[in-house]
Amino acid sequence: MPPRLPSVRPTTRRERIYRNRELKNRDNLFRNGKGPEKFEFNEQVASVFDDMLDRSVPLYNECRNLTIAWCQHLARPQSCVYDLGCSTGTLLAQLAGALPEISGLRLIGIDNSKPMLDKAREKLTDLPYPVDLIEADLDGGFSLDRACTVVMNYTLQFIPPEKRLALVKKIFRGLDAGGGLILVEKVLSEDTQLNKVFIEMHHDLKHDQGYSSLEIAKKRDALENVLIPWKLSQTTQMLHESGFNAVDVFFKWNNFAGLVALK
Repeated sequence: MPPRLPSVRPTTRRERIYRNRELKNRDNLFRNGKGPEKFEFNEQVASVFDDMLDRSVPLYNECRNLTIAWCQHLARPQSCVYDLGCSTGTLLAQLAGALPEISGLRLIGIDNSKPMLDKAREKLTDLPYPVDLIEADLDGGFSLDRACTVVMNYTLQFIPPEKRLALVKKIFRGLDAGGGLILVEKVLSEDTQLNKVFIEMHHDLKHDQGYSSLEIAKKRDALENVLIPWKLSQTTQMLHESGFNAVDVFFKWNNFAGLVALK
């Protein structure tokens, strides 16, 4: 008598929908050597951006939770929390659900990519706090009003280096007294040997998340001269030069760092 096969519960329609959605939104942009020559925040990238961050940024969710904790600490009545480079709005959606009820508090996301903002609008519905989304360039096309907190997670690294100081000075001027800037970036090590090791460890992390060596190499080439990291000391110096008197690191994973700067 043949062995009895274990029973398998048929998948439900909802499970099949979610599975198909996961496959559709999986980051395969650079699979089999394909992908754009230059990385851009277009419709193609926006459709897989959440998966891209989850699988390629070390401790992405943990760092986002720390960012939310800082926003909770800095939030004030009748003020605004800005997410500059808000992309698909994941942080704003979670922040809206995590903040206590604060009178007159507004959440505002700014990004220069319409496809990213279109994705964000899909998430930012039926939330405890309304979220305003603004399409604008960060090199001069926006303003800050009654800002208690400004978040820039993995955003400044895409701003041309020669424009970063002016941008951060603008953020400092727009912050209320006691307000803060939360800045998370990919960084360079002060030591060339350690920098090489950090890059190798990041490569291993992405490989463990299902990216092939070819995908990793193609994406690295596409990001060349698009994502330009600085040393942590350079970013810290820029924050002080912009006027911030209290600056420190609240998160660090090899060549990724989170800083808080208070006015």
